[in-house]
Amino acid sequence: MVRTLSAVFVFGLFGFGFLEAQQTSVPSQSKPTGVQVSEGPGTAFQFTKVDNDLLAEVDDLDVQYEKKGLVLHDADLQAFIDTVGYRILGDRPVPEKVTFRFLVLKTAEVNAFAMPNGSVYITTGLLALLENEAQLAAILAHETAHVYDRHPYLENGSIRKKTVASEIIAVAAAGVPGGYATWLAKNVAASTSQLLLVASIYGYSREKESQADHDGIAAMTVAGYNPHAMAVTFELLDQESTFEYEPHSTFYQDHPKLATRREEALVFADAHTPANARTGLKQDYINVVVPAMVWDINADLESRRPRTAVARATRLVEAFPGDARYQLLLGESYRALGAKTAIPTTSELTPYGEDLQRKQVLKMTEQQEQKALLNTPGSQAALTLKENQAKAETAFLAAIQSDPQYALTYRELGFLYQDESRFADATVNYKHYLQLVANTSLDRLRIARRIAEMEKLQSAPSH
Repeated sequence: MVRTLSAVFVFGLFGFGFLEAQQTSVPSQSKPTGVQVSEGPGTAFQFTKVDNDLLAEVDDLDVQYEKKGLVLHDADLQAFIDTVGYRILGDRPVPEKVTFRFLVLKTAEVNAFAMPNGSVYITTGLLALLENEAQLAAILAHETAHVYDRHPYLENGSIRKKTVASEIIAVAAAGVPGGYATWLAKNVAASTSQLLLVASIYGYSREKESQADHDGIAAMTVAGYNPHAMAVTFELLDQESTFEYEPHSTFYQDHPKLATRREEALVFADAHTPANARTGLKQDYINVVVPAMVWDINADLESRRPRTAVARATRLVEAFPGDARYQLLLGESYRALGAKTAIPTTSELTPYGEDLQRKQVLKMTEQQEQKALLNTPGSQAALTLKENQAKAETAFLAAIQSDPQYALTYRELGFLYQDESRFADATVNYKHYLQLVANTSLDRLRIARRIAEMEKLQSAPSH
């Protein structure tokens, strides 16, 4: 899998899910009883030089994300996220040296994280997996709780102490070639932000995460959201974690921990859900987050995540059944799926199956992996391939029916027919594509070469 984030503070990871909704706006809501929103150390936090140095680093990181084009800018999506985020903040005082901002980061990885300066990032991957406003509120509430509780600064101090200790040990063991302590010191990241990244990928301490869960669910409840949404995110993240092979397992993909956090959220929600709690309609949510979903599907197709691409594109087609753009994406996703099933098989979820997937992803190209699947004795891969190709064709033809002038559909259909050795059909669609794009397409010469290849294959004598 392609990893977009090279240095990022990953402070809270959530999965997708849904909670049925009845309303998109609530004129008045009763306040939950017995719920207090924590402001954490807030403005009482005493800054040191180390803390100010960290603050300068993350301010620069914000600038770098923008400069490198990693932040997704869409006016409607931004307005929606800002509305939810500031509703979560409510009238609490903003901590010193914090300016809350809610930003969308272009990466298919399912994640959300908060900077100590108040920049809260949610990835396109996570937005594409969520299904309603209340779950977005749960995520932003958890992340802003980390800021109020000053967890980045506390974690930074803890890591620095551990690093100093490892360096002392390394010096003492310098005369032992290959010693563990020497290896440890050699491989410790050089900067504070990189150290914090390594720690945060595998999770904050359970105490800090529990505190952010507690403070976050209280904040979303006081803001009028249904707190059950936080419990659902934990449950469905657990399910999503087995969907595709991941090169590493994060703290939040540990099933017992997720189950415990879900149960704790449920206990709170059952006791404190306010009347007329806000959830939001699934259709309203998807209407706003379409740009993130489209970006992610394309990223999934480029990073060997065809199952995720199929799931996301299917959701778009179900929400917008007459849109040729999303039917095209669904067709591309099924074509990329090839001989793989749309959901993991039982054998893939076994330890042996997981090890096999690891080897395939790390040691094989996508083409080699597909070939290995088809050559596996006794497998149903060949049948699965035909089924996925048929679903791809159906999606492409639906796109053509929705919009006969949508040129890209004919090109992709040509690719599919070429895969199936339907050379005449491939030629027809390639030519139709070139007619529609005229001389405006950058790939017209490549498609012309494909046409020549198809015509040569058609005229070749059969054996």
